[in-house]
Amino acid sequence: MDTKSGARGLDEDAYAVLRDRLAAQAAELAARAEALNAARTGEFGTGELELTGTGQARTGDPCVLTDVAAVGGRLLFGRTRPAAQDTEPRVADVLALYDRDLVPLPEDAVPGLLDDPAFVREFTALHRYFRGARLIALRRTEARLLAVFRTGESADDVRVLRWATGPSGTYRFLDALGEGDLVTPPGQDVDWVPAGRDDHVPGRHPHLSLGGRLYVSTLGGTLTVKTVNDTETAEGVYAEPVDEPLQSLADAEVAHAAVGPLVLVRVLPYREETVRHLVFSTLTGTVVRLDGLGQACLRLPDDRGVVFPGGYCLADGTVRTFGTDTAGLAHDGRVTSPHGEDVLFTFRSPGAPDGGRSLILPYNRVREEIARPVTGRAHTLLDDGTLVVLRGSGTEAGRVHPVQFWRTPFAADTHQEPAGTGPLARIGNADLVRGVSDCLAIARQGTETTPTGEVYEALIAACDRAADTHHWLGDPGTGDLAAPLAAVRTTAERVLTEFETVAALRSRAADALAEAGRRLTRLTRQVRGESPATAEEWISRLTGLRRAQGHLLAVKELRYADTAAVDALARRAEEDITAAAQRAVAFLGREDSLDTHRAEAERLAADAAAAPTVAATRDLADRLDAHALGLRT
Repeated sequence: MDTKSGARGLDEDAYAVLRDRLAAQAAELAARAEALNAARTGEFGTGELELTGTGQARTGDPCVLTDVAAVGGRLLFGRTRPAAQDTEPRVADVLALYDRDLVPLPEDAVPGLLDDPAFVREFTALHRYFRGARLIALRRTEARLLAVFRTGESADDVRVLRWATGPSGTYRFLDALGEGDLVTPPGQDVDWVPAGRDDHVPGRHPHLSLGGRLYVSTLGGTLTVKTVNDTETAEGVYAEPVDEPLQSLADAEVAHAAVGPLVLVRVLPYREETVRHLVFSTLTGTVVRLDGLGQACLRLPDDRGVVFPGGYCLADGTVRTFGTDTAGLAHDGRVTSPHGEDVLFTFRSPGAPDGGRSLILPYNRVREEIARPVTGRAHTLLDDGTLVVLRGSGTEAGRVHPVQFWRTPFAADTHQEPAGTGPLARIGNADLVRGVSDCLAIARQGTETTPTGEVYEALIAACDRAADTHHWLGDPGTGDLAAPLAAVRTTAERVLTEFETVAALRSRAADALAEAGRRLTRLTRQVRGESPATAEEWISRLTGLRRAQGHLLAVKELRYADTAAVDALARRAEEDITAAAQRAVAFLGREDSLDTHRAEAERLAADAAAAPTVAATRDLADRLDAHALGLRT
């Protein structure tokens, strides 16, 4: 048996065995975590959104419902009147109360809200002095209810009426000076670090260093992303064209941010208007363009990724986008379920020409996914977690307005059901959610990601964090997740060691192949670019090509060599040798082409006759072998 082939087989088999073992242990960890999660949801309930019903809010006259807010267990709808009505509006023309069954209620159904004389005076004065005023939004803060009216053409031309909210669902009108309470949540939940002059890396192909983690260039008509600080080559792991090929490093506006293992890149090339957003995963080494991050970029819990209008990107590089219209949407807020399992990300475009739109993305930490987005004109949450979504689009007024009701886990603390007394109740739903989420993430990382050294290092670190954070993982009442977690960590450490060995051998084989290719290219260019004047020169060129071809056989025997690439290079060498040989034959057809060889043969004969001893002929023998080799070539 060939020794090299046997060693290579042992290495490959050992690595494959460890990988299979890691996958089996990760599957066991996932199975136990899923079983624990099923028991948890059986005791505490599931966090999935479920459509429980659809109703219709009816109005006495045609109008467009623009927004909805939960007030004391009731629903407050905002309305717009048809443009043809020139009379001064009443409160009922703009704001209307309904119960949960969408039955209209009188204005005094919620005391202190619409029936407050001070509110009626401010409402009347607002529409008297600003005849084009229209309601564009209803907003809830921790202690305020806000009614936002647009009073002019500019987005800043607003007047905000506000109420104070009490702990028992009571309301008290304050004034029309609520602009300070109208705080828009930040759309960028990351710290963008702009690239400056100090980040310029000069060279043949200069680029910008983004914290030493990525390298970006917009030169030569291409936006290029590199993972290695190599200015000798223009190639990288990602490239796309830019509009202006003639620009310097300083012309483009570049910034980056880090979210866990993700590196976000923001680029505005020279003389372009669209800001490009790229996401690089250090675990997989892949880059994806997600311009939606410009509208909003929000961190997922535990830095497991980012979410943006219309999609999300996980820490392992998984990207999912939804086919929803996100134009004009901005971050509106987020709500976390009481036990932390679910997070509701909301986006709105209030006051838009179509009356406003709403996008709701419910993220589940255990499954690490947003199952489906919920869209509508507006939405609100009742205290028991019921999500009310005002459907419809466009500005056409009507008397019937569709409304959806969704069951969600986003209930207020006062509506949480008491837990039981079993082992899961003693741990608590919040801790169970985090533990199950961490274990499932580890299991996915052990089986689904592209094998790299960074992946295995991150996997080992995640196992250590989970074991240190969740002390209850080894409890029999939870299915003993500690055992498969420890097994995954041990095997991942061994896989990392074997992977590093294999990676080093692959790198060595790749370097040898590259050097062989450069050597062959150099010899080929020499043969093609020159016309040797003697047979010796032709023989020297052909001998060099033959030796380069023979060296490829040695490269092919290296462990983890790319045999297909070696074979392709060998075929190229054979073609180059054939072409050079044809030219050599044409030269050797001349009568004087072998004169130098005849002269060398005569010198060898004369030197042999003059040799005084056998020892003196050793150098002569070497000369004779070299001469014979040249003739055979």
